[in-house]
Amino acid sequence: MDTSEFLRAQRENLPILLRKEHVEGKTFIITGSNHGIGREAARHVVRIGAARVILAVRSISKGEEAKAWIESTTGIKGVAQVWHLDTTDWQTVRAFANRSLAELDRIDGFVQNAAVTVGDHELNKEGYELSIAGNVIATLMLAFHLLPRMCETAKKYGGTPHLVFLTTGLAFTQPDAMELVDHEGGAFAALNRKGESPFKPSPKRYSVSNIFKVLLIREFTKLFPYSETGVVMNMLNPGYCNTGLARNGPLGFRIVFNIGGLLIGRSPEMGSRTILHAMQAGPESDGHFLSDCKIKE
Repeated sequence: MDTSEFLRAQRENLPILLRKEHVEGKTFIITGSNHGIGREAARHVVRIGAARVILAVRSISKGEEAKAWIESTTGIKGVAQVWHLDTTDWQTVRAFANRSLAELDRIDGFVQNAAVTVGDHELNKEGYELSIAGNVIATLMLAFHLLPRMCETAKKYGGTPHLVFLTTGLAFTQPDAMELVDHEGGAFAALNRKGESPFKPSPKRYSVSNIFKVLLIREFTKLFPYSETGVVMNMLNPGYCNTGLARNGPLGFRIVFNIGGLLIGRSPEMGSRTILHAMQAGPESDGHFLSDCKIKE
């Protein structure tokens, strides 16, 4: 996409494609839904008629604030629930997955919206760089854990459950990322070692983590196609949205990102419409990359 096409797309008034028949009486999980496009998407799903919407968030207090905001703006109480999930802490990832399987008899939509941006080179408890741990490995862990329940939902209740993986167009801005595969121990090991990776600045690490996410999810969807699971899985680029995505990045990144967001960014509500599109996109979107409410290469 060239610059003029990107700017034109950013100014589009995107449609709200999710309708009552897509959500009424159904159960949804949206990660990273205490702010930004995730919170807006959760509000839309509650407003349209979902039976249960799980706000999967790292901060319970911020999640409760999001829940209160959703209830006050929709007038609907008792639908949104706040559950703890920190995608960089795999113990909480497993705990969240186990709770979901224990308490949710159906999962009609699972939107993996949570994203990790970090300022310094940090590792999680298992020794993986945080952007890789949260954006890539935890994403696949949750998919492996919860896809079987989504398959059961399709068979038992009918309809088409959707597993939506949020990613970014920035994934394609680091053409040298694949060179990491040739490093000793592989790409993830190279990113784990402080000072050895050429992708040290936070924005680059975020982009690199997302290209590996895209590549791995493409393989995941090939292993579990819609024709066998009854679940549509797609990848979504929500565009440049004026949200708090860069809040944990270095100062320079935050300044540039936030100024750009003010100038050309979509509002969180407008960006959330891309999530709604992915949540109802047909089987033709399975395994594909979505952007601007369209299937893209």
